[in-house]
Amino acid sequence: MEAALRLFVRQGYAATTLDDIATAALTARQTVYNHFGDKETLFRAVVDEHLTATLGMLQTAAVGFHGRLPDAETCLNDLARRLLAIARNPRAASLRRLLQTEGERQPELLALWRDQVAARVFAEVTGLLARLAHGGGLYLDDPTRAAGQFIALVWGTGWQLTALGAVAGAASADPDEQELDAALRSCVRLFVRGYGQP
Repeated sequence: MEAALRLFVRQGYAATTLDDIATAALTARQTVYNHFGDKETLFRAVVDEHLTATLGMLQTAAVGFHGRLPDAETCLNDLARRLLAIARNPRAASLRRLLQTEGERQPELLALWRDQVAARVFAEVTGLLARLAHGGGLYLDDPTRAAGQFIALVWGTGWQLTALGAVAGAASADPDEQELDAALRSCVRLFVRGYGQP
């Protein structure tokens, strides 16, 4: 699956064959075929493995707070760190690049990502925000919209600092973990102020 993802990103989904993947994985084409059957099934397996890891990280954010959730800021700081870790994961970055280059030519890949990954990540974040709202930590009229705003705020800030560096307010072109953490905490404070006491 690692070899397939590398080749899909480098050559494009359509241009990559099972023979290419077998060669890169140092195995026989028949072995790849026996495990996955075809290229689409192999791609689905790559996406599913990524989804399992991603949802595991997000669910840990909620599971760590059994029963009564802590204050919204504490909970959302943890969630923000997990979301940024997902965005910065090399596999996630490779899958995003693949979808950016192949999404228009292979709309089924984009649909698979949207339905199997993005929708489920949104559902996890929405659920956690709804729990915070139910406990009185936030005041939300639409948890789904708030989830989209929170994800955009966190991922957008992370992208700006890591891709744009000093242009986006980082002290250097390669911000350290402390700078990223400070930026995330600022995002969370902004979000909590926006959805705090009416």
